[in-house]
Amino acid sequence: MVTAIILAGGLGTRLRPLTEETPKPLLPIKGKPIVEHLIENLKHNGVTDIILSIGYKAEQIQQYFGDGEKFGVNITYSIEDEPLGTGGAIKQASKNLQNPFILLWGDNLMDLNIDKMIHEYQMTSAPLLMTLTPREDVEHFGVAKLDGNTIVSFVEKPNREDAPSNLINAGGFIVDPKVLEMLPEGKSSIEKDCFEKIASEGKISAFVHDKQWLPTDTLEKYNYANNYFQPLINFENKKIIMADVDDTTCDSCQLISEPMAQQISTMIQNGYTFAFISGTDSENLMKMISSKVKEEHHILGATGTNYTYVKNGLTEEQYSQLLTGEQKNLIFSAVNSMIEEFSLEPATSREDQIMDRGSQITLSTLGRNAPSIVKAAYDPDGNKRKRMVTYLRQFLSSEVFDIHIGGTTSVDITQKGTDKEKGIREFLAFHNYDAKDVIYFGDKIYPGGNDYAALRIVDCISVKNPEETLLRLKEL
Repeated sequence: MVTAIILAGGLGTRLRPLTEETPKPLLPIKGKPIVEHLIENLKHNGVTDIILSIGYKAEQIQQYFGDGEKFGVNITYSIEDEPLGTGGAIKQASKNLQNPFILLWGDNLMDLNIDKMIHEYQMTSAPLLMTLTPREDVEHFGVAKLDGNTIVSFVEKPNREDAPSNLINAGGFIVDPKVLEMLPEGKSSIEKDCFEKIASEGKISAFVHDKQWLPTDTLEKYNYANNYFQPLINFENKKIIMADVDDTTCDSCQLISEPMAQQISTMIQNGYTFAFISGTDSENLMKMISSKVKEEHHILGATGTNYTYVKNGLTEEQYSQLLTGEQKNLIFSAVNSMIEEFSLEPATSREDQIMDRGSQITLSTLGRNAPSIVKAAYDPDGNKRKRMVTYLRQFLSSEVFDIHIGGTTSVDITQKGTDKEKGIREFLAFHNYDAKDVIYFGDKIYPGGNDYAALRIVDCISVKNPEETLLRLKEL
């Protein structure tokens, strides 16, 4: 039993506006796309042949995962040209399979013990095994009624006092392809056209999963999963720590705290390499970090386009890549027009609001040195700056410039392709480091956030603030 199908073709309508540009399988949780977490768990359990059943924005998913080689698995695709429902999509994806296969819903995150699941399937005569997970709020789900270890029926959204159990469908299965023969051609529902029918015949065995289970099919559930899901990361070889600065390593535009500086210094002394990458220029980053961290470390200013090596208070610039004068003039013109259009008055000064960082122009809406508490309250959900990005696109071509939301009030404008993926990639190439040895910490690992690009190249940990970063570093 070596093949798994991940059902990931939905439109993600309940996750809008997040899914307007990004398909649900690629939405990040803790710094990695949802489906990548599923793939990693499959690989962890020895399952490496994977079929992704996709539809909405399929080309983005194919571009990200490719043939699976960089993830250590073999990925093929089953593409819905039109919606087929759960039954039709699974039937199409499994059409060439002769042996029982693993089936996973692509929007449920769980640390499923697939080895144990396979073992239990092999011990039963039922053609289908369904993973169940316990829930208190059974009134929101279909609940399984069991006779011993056999599922005999499902009760849809019962009152708690009337529920036949507290066990719901967790979205993990082992399926004999023969049971799918009952499905009609074209669109169908595997729940109604298969599960409900064969349950009454005693053909579904139960496997209870009582560890992590976090659905991500609504904005509320997605945000909860982002806060509480604990991803599978092999930290054994993670000796290179790369981190965002504002709201990850330090409070926005503030000096690094003494506990954080001490923790980082201790880890460097114990053999870890630390590199800090931010939209902030290197000079300010060195004030924020290097003034307290004296051990060897690396400062990657302006999104990694300016690299400075630091040790014992001494600095040496390694490389720098700058915007042209013509590019800067275009950016300044667009930003000044937006300031007038949106009536953006800084809390400090105009010089503190628009910053030329050589390879990047940054608009800090309230001013870089505005009070932190005022900045934190200005645009916590990023919606104000999303409107700014839309306005700037009237003047700054997406073929020439990238525009990202950064910090708590900032918008960063760079040459196209200047993002943290590129900054990290060039730093690793400069030192001949392997991306597999890197763990990245960031507070904006989501579509449109300036940390999002990092997950395309290294393992990432999403944090909410420096306090959480410090806790995670101590765990290492």
